[in-house]
Amino acid sequence: MKVSNDDFLAEVGEWTGNPVAVDPATLTGQSPGTYPLELVRQLLQQRIDFALHNAKFAELGLILDDTMRTQALTVLFGDPTFAEEAFSAFSEGFTAQFIDDVARQVAVSDTLAEADYSAWRTEAYATADIEVNPRYGSWDSATGQVAPPEGPISPASAPSGP
Repeated sequence: MKVSNDDFLAEVGEWTGNPVAVDPATLTGQSPGTYPLELVRQLLQQRIDFALHNAKFAELGLILDDTMRTQALTVLFGDPTFAEEAFSAFSEGFTAQFIDDVARQVAVSDTLAEADYSAWRTEAYATADIEVNPRYGSWDSATGQVAPPEGPISPASAPSGP
C-alpha cells in the first residue's frame, strides 16, 4: 500500500481541523499550512499501523461488519455514543474509513491469540517494506517507529498542507 503525500496531508488536515481530536493550542504559532512535526509523525505512525493491520485482516480472510465497527467504537470511547461528538468535525468519508481501520485492528488482535498477535506485530514492523517521505523522518524497523528527520527543521521543510 502506498499513501500519496497529498492523501496523507489530507488526513492530517482532517485531524487538525477537528478541535475535539487535536487541541487547537498545539497548532498555535505554526506558519499557515504547516503542522507540528510530532503530530505528523504520530499520524504517519498510525497510518502505517492501519496499513499493516489491514493487510493482515485480508490475509486472515476476515470480513468487516457492523459488530466489528461497534466494538472499535467501544475500544476507542468506552461508550460508542461518544463517537458522534468526537467525529463531528471529520468528513463522513474520513470517519467511516477511520472506524473501519480501527475495527480491522481490533479484529486482527482478537483473532490472533495474545502471544501470536504480539509476535506477528513485532515481525510485521521489523520486516515490512516501509518507506517514509524524508520530510517526515525515516522508518526504524528495529523499533517499529517513524524516527524524526535528522538535522534542523526549517519552516520551509516543515510538513505543510495541501
